[in-house]
Amino acid sequence: MKHILLMAAMILSSFANANEMSNPCVYHPDLPGCAGNNRPMGQGGRVINIPNRWGAIYYNAANQAIGYSENNTSGYRSANKEALANCIKAGGGKNPLDRNGEGCSLMTEYRNMCGAIVLGGDGGRYRAAAKNADSIAEAEQKAISACEAGQSFKCTVRYSGCSRHPDYRY
Repeated sequence: MKHILLMAAMILSSFANANEMSNPCVYHPDLPGCAGNNRPMGQGGRVINIPNRWGAIYYNAANQAIGYSENNTSGYRSANKEALANCIKAGGGKNPLDRNGEGCSLMTEYRNMCGAIVLGGDGGRYRAAAKNADSIAEAEQKAISACEAGQSFKCTVRYSGCSRHPDYRY
């Protein structure tokens, strides 16, 4: 009797396995016609590949030069190199050192976002701040807040922009 029950269980399980193996929806539920994919027959899923876009902002305190890069699809290193070159170019082709011994230096880098740099000061005190965020307005506000923190002067936006594909939405 045990043998008969064991044989019956093996036969029934092979039918269940065969049914699963012959049903492509078990392994590919997103196929047209499979339940739960909410697509009409014949319409496959569409994958959109939006490339990353990088941006960077450099600043030289010695001559107030600003360099930036936008929508660089080659990567962050390429965006940084482009922004540094633009900072040196904005300084008349020179990269003088400030009192801390620095020339053009990286303020911020971002991917598929927006960035802003602000400057402010009075007399001999100057300050710069750069921030990034999902929107230009948010990046500008964050940079202004960082620049004006604990200071009596106001800071103004010197550059702001976004590095993202036009179809990229938040």
